[in-house]
Amino acid sequence: LKAGGLAQVQASLAAPTRLALYRTLWADVQGAPITDNTSADGRRARATWAKNAAFVVLLGQQPGADNTLAALPETQRATLVAGTRGALESLNPNVEAFATWAGTTPYTEWQWRSKELIDYLVAYDLLRGAGETPASLAASQARLQAFAGNLYRQSTTPLGPFSFYTTIKNNHTLMTAAALGMAAVVLSEATSPEASQQPATWAGAGLYHIDNVLWRDAQRQSDSTQVAGYAEGPYYCKYALLNCLPFFRALGNFLPDGRQIYTFGESARSIRNPYFDPKYARLYEWLTAIRLPDGRLPALEDSYVDMGMPELALTGQAQYTAPMYFSKLSGTNMASAVAQLRDVTVDMRAAWLAAAIDPAPLAQPALTVLPGSGNLLFRTGSDSLATYLHVYGRGGLAQANASGHSQGNAGSFILHSQGQLLALDPGYLSYNRRAEVGQATNHSLVLVDGAGPAIGTPGVGSPAMASIQRTFQTPQLSYGEVTTAYQQASLTRKTLFVRNTYFLLADAVSAPVPHTYTWQLHGYGLAGGTAATGTFADGLAAHEGTWQKNGVRLLTHVTNTGGTATYSTATNVHETTYNTAESHTTLLVQTPSAAQTQFLAALYPHTAQPAEFTTTSQATTRSCWRPAS
Repeated sequence: LKAGGLAQVQASLAAPTRLALYRTLWADVQGAPITDNTSADGRRARATWAKNAAFVVLLGQQPGADNTLAALPETQRATLVAGTRGALESLNPNVEAFATWAGTTPYTEWQWRSKELIDYLVAYDLLRGAGETPASLAASQARLQAFAGNLYRQSTTPLGPFSFYTTIKNNHTLMTAAALGMAAVVLSEATSPEASQQPATWAGAGLYHIDNVLWRDAQRQSDSTQVAGYAEGPYYCKYALLNCLPFFRALGNFLPDGRQIYTFGESARSIRNPYFDPKYARLYEWLTAIRLPDGRLPALEDSYVDMGMPELALTGQAQYTAPMYFSKLSGTNMASAVAQLRDVTVDMRAAWLAAAIDPAPLAQPALTVLPGSGNLLFRTGSDSLATYLHVYGRGGLAQANASGHSQGNAGSFILHSQGQLLALDPGYLSYNRRAEVGQATNHSLVLVDGAGPAIGTPGVGSPAMASIQRTFQTPQLSYGEVTTAYQQASLTRKTLFVRNTYFLLADAVSAPVPHTYTWQLHGYGLAGGTAATGTFADGLAAHEGTWQKNGVRLLTHVTNTGGTATYSTATNVHETTYNTAESHTTLLVQTPSAAQTQFLAALYPHTAQPAEFTTTSQATTRSCWRPAS
């Protein structure tokens, strides 16, 4: 933040929710930082402590016993300053090599080094803002300069013909580049005869590679000409932005809007200040558009099911921020604002409080069509109880460049209503366990001979391309189609939202030769389950199933061409939080072997009287009529 914004941040703590959050941050710095300065966890914890302690020093306030704030006592201020300065002066500046001839890739540790460096830079900057003199922080600056220089040197030192920036074009590059950019801003007055220790060198590397990986490279993660999302998915977009957003905000405070020439190696590029550049707004618009009604990000690709992105407050734009609702989020320790901002990877409480943005989310349309990112969304409104259906139709570069974080999910759907997730995407347990939930059999899509689109693997994204076609909207109807192909079959999923009440999904499948086709719905409930897991009620004889959790139900009625399908259920797993799985019941509707078939499903989310669906099915067509009640 700028010095002129300090009073606003201090005043904002009068809000009970902000004061409660600040109270947790203040409590965490009552005591010395941990002594472990070697392990990744220890190094990061020390940097986090330093950042938070410096934030308390800057604000000069401590929470009282009630909902009030008092001036920070001078003795405590001095203790926190000394502790922060001590952490800075003793920080561990060592940075691992890019790779080794033994085949290991130590650069993956830079995801922690970069966060550690950013937190220490913020701590230093906040102490400067709190009135600590350059002379008193000279040793801290020298240590930070060495740390940033080591990160730059290691990131530009190749291993034979392989180098980091030419090989890695994903969130790792963005995190490393953002840390170097942040160092260039905070340590702009630093000097050195060595290029690797110079702020201009860091700025060139940082801005060049963020610009390259997001917008320009053949393997770029997004597109500057349209809302195209982020190829690795919402979670890894968030993960990268947790480094980038503090840098962008710092650069926006440091320099005005405009372009400057930034150089990396032999390349020079004119780059606009990212804080003001509308290209980045397209990323924020995407994250906002796909957000679930309860504020979470949808679990698309390798994304966790229990995370939102309150950190978009760092954009300074209220329309990208929205409250989160946790009353129906279970099986996770992330069901609070504190937990969302104090994620295990980085603590963003101070940054969020410093942004001092009151959420003012934009009204969401009934139908959102984002062909560049493959998101087809139906909504009844913008409130937390709205009905929301997402159908996935991603192709092009967004799909091709997803690499090892793409799942087998072409054409799949998610349904959320009355604050409850009802039709699941399975989430992401962890990178080493991604195959447990990332297969086609874990998504609500049509299988061909029991298989579907392949899951992505390192360096190779899921090959199944999809696209959104033929959409329309009237006051009573919203419609869209997603087409894809896999396992030598072509599939079109047609979705119709009727009177903001129920959905009709028509799936047309065809292939040159006969196959067995299986329609899947992964619902949030388990046959024989509990209130915690949700329940599933078997109505297979009537071609139906009903999932229930937290008093919200999803009734599903499915038929197919000729009425020849068999109905069964299976037990599958989904993620509830990091490395934690839970079982649910999946409805399976399987056809006899045929070259082509059609499925028609009615999806009816409700909390009161269930609907009754009447269906007829003929040899070449199938119909599903409006609910009888």
